[in-house]
Amino acid sequence: MRKIRLILILVIAGLTILSSCEKDKIYPPGANEKGEFYDIMNQWYYWIDSIPDVDPDVYSNASVLLEAMRYSPRDKWSYITTKEAHSQYYEEGTYVGYGFSYAPDAEGNVRLTFLFKNSDLKDYGIDRGWIIKKINGTTVDATVSISSLLGSDVAGVTNEIEFESPSGEVVNQEFTKKLITMNSVGYEDVFDVGSSKVGYFVFKSFIGPAMDELDAVFADFKAGGVNELVVDLRYNGGGRLDVVEKLASYIIPDEVDGKVYVKYVHNSARSDQNDSDVFQQDPNSLRLSKVYFITSRGSASASEVIINSLDPYLDVYLVGDDTYGKPVGMYSFYSAISNLVYVPVTFKLLNAIDYGGYYQGLQADSYVEDDISTPFGTGEATLEEVLNHIQNGSFSGKKSSVEIYRRPFKEIITIKDELGAI
Repeated sequence: MRKIRLILILVIAGLTILSSCEKDKIYPPGANEKGEFYDIMNQWYYWIDSIPDVDPDVYSNASVLLEAMRYSPRDKWSYITTKEAHSQYYEEGTYVGYGFSYAPDAEGNVRLTFLFKNSDLKDYGIDRGWIIKKINGTTVDATVSISSLLGSDVAGVTNEIEFESPSGEVVNQEFTKKLITMNSVGYEDVFDVGSSKVGYFVFKSFIGPAMDELDAVFADFKAGGVNELVVDLRYNGGGRLDVVEKLASYIIPDEVDGKVYVKYVHNSARSDQNDSDVFQQDPNSLRLSKVYFITSRGSASASEVIINSLDPYLDVYLVGDDTYGKPVGMYSFYSAISNLVYVPVTFKLLNAIDYGGYYQGLQADSYVEDDISTPFGTGEATLEEVLNHIQNGSFSGKKSSVEIYRRPFKEIITIKDELGAI
């Protein structure tokens, strides 16, 4: 019988309800946080045979103990957070900030890449492609820590920020941090390419509220007669596996329904937990035999699972750049004695043909620079490359992986990294 799982992978956390957690008494009565975490690591950590021999009593807290027990350099992702932070992001889809993502371009300008719908910047017409020129009078370039300049992530924190549009318009305004409600779908459209109806959407995060957004997007695509699909995951750092399953349900053809899409392989002490999940087709699935993903080095974890899981069954094309490279996932263990959530790497992820281990990322089929000075939609370089393939059956092959401009590689380690926004 298939287990019901709620697994977060990415920076990733996954909250899973397993009866064995209670049977094995992972949280011994009266244990302190260090002892609690130590016991979890020694039962569930994926690299259990590589944990250094440590005495938990000599460490000041659970976070310091994690660093002592971490399997380096492979494990970059295990972390500890609070119950509030964990729930706020994965379940509620909210955070405190200004509601935008940013990245440097090839000229050293720092441009906005993505804005959430309720960002106050939108009130001034500021959008993707605008340049951040100054923060509180300090000139901004690719070497500046924008997060540090903007201060604590607390509602009410105010900063003066100067923006410049691609056409040269300047907006200099004070903005105040507030609770941002995240929308996972940043843009959607349907394009006519020859005889094809191409559905395209930008997908930011695999979080709980994204379920309803996916329902709405694919209702539009179904009504519009879409028979080609482009999923833009450039800024998607991951999230929950049940949302991966939801997205896949709208893509797969009839013959893939019920087939394995992901396998979970645990450590040697937890091999009894090894399991797999299967595709469950939605009645409104587009029933595709081919799908395109626009990716970058910031496409991680859950973004990689949807790609890898579909690959044995469909023609899957990646345009943009190689993905991040996180072929493992985690369970979230809520402390029984404190406000902490322990999120160690607990399993590796394989597709139906046992492919995994993509620590260097999943390789792109066509390398195209992220055209962040251009709005989402037609005219933007990566999407144009996909539409060219749909029209002509081939990629342009203009550049290789070493010829495109690549922003400095950023590890996706914490919830904030996965969010990828301030």
